[in-house]
Amino acid sequence: MSKLTKIERYNILIEEFQNREDRILDAYDEALQKRFGVNPRRIQDYFIEFMNEFHSIVEVEKRRRKTYKLIEPMDLIVNTFEHYEDISWLWEMAKESDPKIFKELEKYTKKSEDIFLFKSNPFEDTKEFESIETFRHLKSAVKNREYRKITFKGGVQDNLKCLKLIYMENNWYIAYVNEQNRVLFGRISFIKKVEYASKMRTFQPSSVKKQLEFLKTIQNAMTLYGKPKHKALLMVKPKKAKYFDEGMKLRLSSQKIEKRLEDGSIILSVEYTQPNEVLPLVQGWLPYIVILEPQSLKDEYIKRLDIARKSYDLDNLIE
Repeated sequence: MSKLTKIERYNILIEEFQNREDRILDAYDEALQKRFGVNPRRIQDYFIEFMNEFHSIVEVEKRRRKTYKLIEPMDLIVNTFEHYEDISWLWEMAKESDPKIFKELEKYTKKSEDIFLFKSNPFEDTKEFESIETFRHLKSAVKNREYRKITFKGGVQDNLKCLKLIYMENNWYIAYVNEQNRVLFGRISFIKKVEYASKMRTFQPSSVKKQLEFLKTIQNAMTLYGKPKHKALLMVKPKKAKYFDEGMKLRLSSQKIEKRLEDGSIILSVEYTQPNEVLPLVQGWLPYIVILEPQSLKDEYIKRLDIARKSYDLDNLIE
């Protein structure tokens, strides 16, 4: 058997841990010996290697043989982001190993919460990593609390405090604080260049305490910093109500079931800081979601529907 790389050894260990209901392995495991093609002593070295490098593998006490347990699969993912710049191998691993590992990204461990925030699963779409150099530069800025000058497709912004890399709605964003102390979200695929800031170098965490607290409450890239929250009531019609029922994926983190109607409809409440935070959800489930209140949100949506209808008017298309 040809010599395995560290990544290949890592993949095998993860897969075999996941194949065990209790997530416990030792060096004498037959499947491991067959896959590695080496003796237990060498496999023991592999365990120690990864236990030291990835703190999710721990030794189980009071066992005759040295035995190891995978205590938290997501810690492995966290450490991979920290240790390996080229993470493309993770995509392949996602196809072959237990997908439950990646679903756990929504709960992401606290180990790297100062750098990453996942509002959805980043393994669904990898096109953002075409900008891997930009991603690396921003990761360094977040980790070291450094200012950056960022050239977006729409212009240049300087002296930005880089707060966190956020994955939401199938896209990577950099959350940053501008010179007016506003929190904004820049989509990484729209960034042309990242440079060191012209004036500032590093900032203290205390200077962005409120902004970091705000990031814990965002629902999507349209959530506005420093704006009051409004409440809306939405009715989901019976045909699609099951997708918004308890136990299903939250479309907006603030959504709550307020009432169930006899016909099978569900009344939901959601919070929002501006119409664009909630209207895309309504639009995406048209015609099965109806805005009940407030009237101002309903009027705004009707206005947009009217504009869209006129866009499809034959005379307007000809003009």
